[in-house]
Amino acid sequence: MDEVFTSVINSSPAMVFVWREEEGWPVDFVSENISQFGYAAEDFISGKLRYIDILHPDDAEMVMSESLRHVNKEDTSFDLRYRILTRSGEVRWVDERTSVHYDQSGNIRFYHGIVVDITEQRVGDMALLDGALEMKSTLESVINSSPVVVFLWRPEEDWPVEFVSKNIGMFGYSVEDFTSGRLVYADIVHPDDIGRVRAGVSKSTEGGYSDFFQEYRIITKAGEIRWVDERTHLHHNSKGEVIYLQGIIVDITGRKKIENALHTEEMRMEALLNLYQMTDASVQEIVDFSLAEAVRLTGSQMGYLAFVGEDEKTITIESWSGEAMEECSIKGQKPASHVDHAGLWVESMRQKLPIIINDYSKENPSKKGYPEEHMRIDRFLSIPIFERDLIVGLVGLANKSEDYDLSDVRQVTLLMNGMWNILLHKKSDWELHRSLDIQKILADVIKSSPAVVFLWRAEENWPVEFVSENVSQFGYSVDDFISGRLSYGDIVHPYDLERVQKELAKRVDAGFMDFNQEYRIFTKHGDVRWVDERTFIKHDEEGNVRYLQGIIVDVTDRKHSDDFMHIQLDLDTVLSSATTMEETFEQMLNFSLKIDPVDSGRLYLLDEVTGDMKLVAHKGLSDRFVVDTAVFPKNSVHNRLIMTGQPVYKHHSELNAIGTGEKLRYEGLHGTAIIPVKHEGKVIAALCLSSHSEYEIPDNSRASLETIANQIGITISKMRSESGISLKYNDLRSLVDMMDELLVVMDMEGYVLYTNKTVGEFLGFMAGDHSDENPDIHYLELHPESQWDHVDSILSKVKVGKTIVFETLMVSAEGTLYKVETRLVCGEWSGNPCILSTSRFVE
Repeated sequence: MDEVFTSVINSSPAMVFVWREEEGWPVDFVSENISQFGYAAEDFISGKLRYIDILHPDDAEMVMSESLRHVNKEDTSFDLRYRILTRSGEVRWVDERTSVHYDQSGNIRFYHGIVVDITEQRVGDMALLDGALEMKSTLESVINSSPVVVFLWRPEEDWPVEFVSKNIGMFGYSVEDFTSGRLVYADIVHPDDIGRVRAGVSKSTEGGYSDFFQEYRIITKAGEIRWVDERTHLHHNSKGEVIYLQGIIVDITGRKKIENALHTEEMRMEALLNLYQMTDASVQEIVDFSLAEAVRLTGSQMGYLAFVGEDEKTITIESWSGEAMEECSIKGQKPASHVDHAGLWVESMRQKLPIIINDYSKENPSKKGYPEEHMRIDRFLSIPIFERDLIVGLVGLANKSEDYDLSDVRQVTLLMNGMWNILLHKKSDWELHRSLDIQKILADVIKSSPAVVFLWRAEENWPVEFVSENVSQFGYSVDDFISGRLSYGDIVHPYDLERVQKELAKRVDAGFMDFNQEYRIFTKHGDVRWVDERTFIKHDEEGNVRYLQGIIVDVTDRKHSDDFMHIQLDLDTVLSSATTMEETFEQMLNFSLKIDPVDSGRLYLLDEVTGDMKLVAHKGLSDRFVVDTAVFPKNSVHNRLIMTGQPVYKHHSELNAIGTGEKLRYEGLHGTAIIPVKHEGKVIAALCLSSHSEYEIPDNSRASLETIANQIGITISKMRSESGISLKYNDLRSLVDMMDELLVVMDMEGYVLYTNKTVGEFLGFMAGDHSDENPDIHYLELHPESQWDHVDSILSKVKVGKTIVFETLMVSAEGTLYKVETRLVCGEWSGNPCILSTSRFVE
């Protein structure tokens, strides 16, 4: 049977070998059909040849390493394909099927192998291979011009590359970079993705899958990050072992960017939705949430959000992202920084543009560094937040794993605009509530104050858009004006209306924003009141007047007080020059005729015995008229009118009709005033004053005439009690000492001549005549030094005849300051020019 078996083997193409486990694989047995390669069995058994001696030099190392690999794996059999050399040097391809025999200790006893010549088959395969190579060349040409990169990886750690198509150049690499072994495929996979890729390959390999695919990032030779889609086929041997991996990768960066943009857009919309739902959140909570979303949207590791000061010179960090707070030493602070010291972090504010820096290590003149404990910055993005053209905030982001781009700028800008709109809305709500509270408070304050607030349309007669409720002090209701029944012009005194209109037009044309003036208005009951109006002129964007905002204050009492002082001093000056009683009466009447439009008049004295009113002075009238009106008998109509103690203002014809009939019409008088002259409540004289030109004595003249009548009453009473002696200086002092105002009389150089008692009480300067005892006190010394230049400039204007009212400070001898409103006017004192100062205290 052995002979038959041996004969069968020797006549077959399969050669049998038994090799020892020694260097070069010495042969213990080889079948005689080894002769087909030109060798004899004895060549090997004798030890003249070892099996390694007939291996092709180019395959010997591979055969040894593969055999060693299988032995190390304790495989009992394995297959190899390689080339051998015949005795004549011909190259033959063989397939080897080897069994490994072990002893009981697990040591290798010998190898038993069958070697089959497959050269003819290989030649056929080579022919096929040539065709395949031609096809391969065509395919490679197609592949290399396509976006698909083909790889053949060995199933080893980090996937060494057996083959890669030339179009790997699209990522900056060459074929040689991989096939030389300088790079393995894992070297170009993104560090953040390598773990996931390894896990995917292991799962597919261990699970016996034939194909798998995955998406991940790779790094180009230039350092750029690209997304790829890998599709891999696993090739197995007969035992199911993976012998290599064949894969293709396609650059999907563009598609991935679109997907990421859509995903980021969804994230931003979700963030905005959440923001708009934070109606009850605080400003800090809204800011913190917005920054956290900006960090998440961009994939950054840290961020900050700062608000810019109104002067655009300082920034205050309002929020830091969580990671930055943990890593930086500034946790819990809201540091403020001047723009000049913030460096690159506010460069976007200086340029009013987003700033992207994807290599923070590069030199930049704007960089100011950062604290030692601050986290490292690799990439940086800074974006300004605008409200119209004004920068109101800055958002900074850092350390995204990939480069920042315009998509990041867009998403963060839209998110921050949404945040700012919410903050503005929240601020508006707060300001509205605060405004309503303040408005309510102001309404209560205005209602109880003397100042009436108006809002007028810039139209004829100033229709009223708004008026405060305290307009009731003049007898009117708010509805009287708002309903349109009255416009503001309707209540302005006719004699003042034209002046008020001209003054407003002049101020508007000159471009004034505000001005003030004094004039008279009618109350609802017909009384005349003086008001001080302060007007604010509001313009639209084109410079046209939109509306007028005004405040009016009743100053009637002040006007009367000013008139009293002015008339008192002037009348004293006039009377001081009179030497006889008759001359004194004439001077009194002449002084009355200075008031427009009065141009004629009579002064009557009461005869205390008969009760008749007797004429003592007249001017501007015919002799006939003087004779006809020389006496108003006790029971006459005119006498009875005078004794009522109330002034009468009528047209002269009306007084004639109720008194003397038509017989006095020849004089041609029109507007007439009959003004009782009283002292201590009793009528002692009368002024009858008339105009030949005006049909009515105007209200502003009436107040002055009545003031003159009061002073004449005092003068006449003193003349009677002092037997006609002229009014002396001491009498004037007793009058002015009763005043609450500060009265100072100075010469034209500003040195004090006289002060009233109020000056002494509040400022500590001696009251009375200063011309002899304290000739060196200057008016400026009654003011703090800081006011001297201002007051001195006003004195200069007064010297040329102007009357000026202004607010200033006065100082006492002890240094106490008083805010006052002062009126300066020129006059006479003891027959010499002087300057009169009256000052009232201002709250």
